[in-house]
Amino acid sequence: MNDRQSAATGYITGHIPVPEEWDEVFDPFYYAANYQQEPVRKKLSPTFQTILIFNFGAPCVFYLTPDEPLTIEKSMVIGPIKLSHDYVLHPGTDLLVANFKLDAFYRFFGRHLQSYTDFMQHPDELLGDHCFSNLWQELKRLPDMQQRVNRLLDFSAAYLLERDKGSEDIVAGSDPDGVISPIKEIAGKQGQSERSIQLKYKKYLGYSAKEISRYQRYKKALAWLQERAAQGDIDWFEMIHEFGYYDQSHLIHDFNHFLGVSPAQFLKLQSSICIASGRS
Repeated sequence: MNDRQSAATGYITGHIPVPEEWDEVFDPFYYAANYQQEPVRKKLSPTFQTILIFNFGAPCVFYLTPDEPLTIEKSMVIGPIKLSHDYVLHPGTDLLVANFKLDAFYRFFGRHLQSYTDFMQHPDELLGDHCFSNLWQELKRLPDMQQRVNRLLDFSAAYLLERDKGSEDIVAGSDPDGVISPIKEIAGKQGQSERSIQLKYKKYLGYSAKEISRYQRYKKALAWLQERAAQGDIDWFEMIHEFGYYDQSHLIHDFNHFLGVSPAQFLKLQSSICIASGRS
């Protein structure tokens, strides 16, 4: 989603860059505020990241499934986000979202959530104290989002641990697009079984190598589709061949899995779909 403000609707969204020293921990912070009289409904695209949400206004409703609305009143940890989810910003909702990269959530909380069994947690429950409740009060008093981000980074410095040696090769193999080295390659380097490396994926990243591999192909296909749509030049058979899909049904199945819509439907609805973490 591009940064934008609409004076006509009173709906504001944007991203705040991450300082260089925090680049391996967070993607750009996302914010959204609804100052209009009607609710705003959006669809959050999967990111395979775990996110920390602060809400300083009216409750926000996040849909785990279409029939399971979950209310976010002050702060909530959600993820890893492997599928698309609808969310609703009611009039007065004021959100700030931190997007954890790779093993950063583990380094902060010492564990990963097991989506979708404990997919949503209050951050104080993960740390075992009330520091986030106090932090929320501090952030709410600050006058703008940049100051809130600065304070959140200061707070994070006290809790972020050094990278665990067990995750170094997994994370080191990640390129700027998030592609991670194959399990077999990492296992050979560490002299461990492939099964052991598979378990490390789950422990440090919160998902399996197979899951992220499928997602990475979808993400590249999505970026290709957005670029070609902007040029008015979409060849569906070229797309199928370019990204190794068996046929059109295979392509549609992947988009339905991750977004809940087909590629053609995405083109019609993309203005209402939030491609999170500043990678829109």
